[in-house]
Amino acid sequence: MKAILYSKALYSTWIYYAPDRILFDCGEGVSSCLENRVFAIKHVFLSHGHADHISGLMSLINIRNNAMGDHEKELRIHYPAGSHFVSELIHYFARTNRNLQYDLEWIPLQAGDRVTLLAGRMPRFIEAFGTIHARGEPSLGYNVCEVRRRLRPEFRDLAQEEIVALVRAGKRDEISEEYTQYLISYGGDSVPLNPTSVRGTEVLCHEATFLAEEDRKEYKHATLWEAVEVARKAEVEKELIVYHLSSRYRGELTAVAREIEGMGLPFKVRLIPPGELVEIE
Repeated sequence: MKAILYSKALYSTWIYYAPDRILFDCGEGVSSCLENRVFAIKHVFLSHGHADHISGLMSLINIRNNAMGDHEKELRIHYPAGSHFVSELIHYFARTNRNLQYDLEWIPLQAGDRVTLLAGRMPRFIEAFGTIHARGEPSLGYNVCEVRRRLRPEFRDLAQEEIVALVRAGKRDEISEEYTQYLISYGGDSVPLNPTSVRGTEVLCHEATFLAEEDRKEYKHATLWEAVEVARKAEVEKELIVYHLSSRYRGELTAVAREIEGMGLPFKVRLIPPGELVEIE
């Protein structure tokens, strides 16, 4: 997984997922941080319409039109259908950006919708799922999915030579089956995600604004421990990435990380410090 992440609660949140040239959310400062990498972005997936997740769109759209880069690459911005804030932004851009040199498409999505990323033998696609954040503001999370093949259960104990012989005999489809693997799952801002929406994902990006339940005045965000429990129930394979941590906890994160290490979790937990740009190779 190669990604660049930035999150500071109330100010800006975004994640650039390099393998598929995806930007999850578009908080302020994203263009300044990514610089010419903004021209690589093919899709933007917005989780909801709050300012700290969409305020970087103006810069992103204008930079791709004016900076030194390929001005003909199309850009698709996907957002939760029915978002009033995003709809207002679309109207604003339509009035103020009449001379774009590239195709800009705004695509509303609902839970269950899919967006093709890559065709071929191992196709990849985005699958949207519902989340819960603020009343009256629709919100979505997104799974990056890859279609793979594996041996059917009744053939998994065969020796390698037997498997090769069956494939050469033209029985590949008989002994194998397709399945969908979640590569990375992003939940935006949300109360604890439904584990079934991200079950088996390799990497889960889950917000955790609070460390302590008593600090949460409204039920709109998750705590760190709720995010860990979601990852456990979802049987995350590799890593839980926790972002959107409140700046009030900055001095506590080292101790919290040590506490998590002592839990013996079957996956790694990475805490994204508020206001720090983090690159993952």
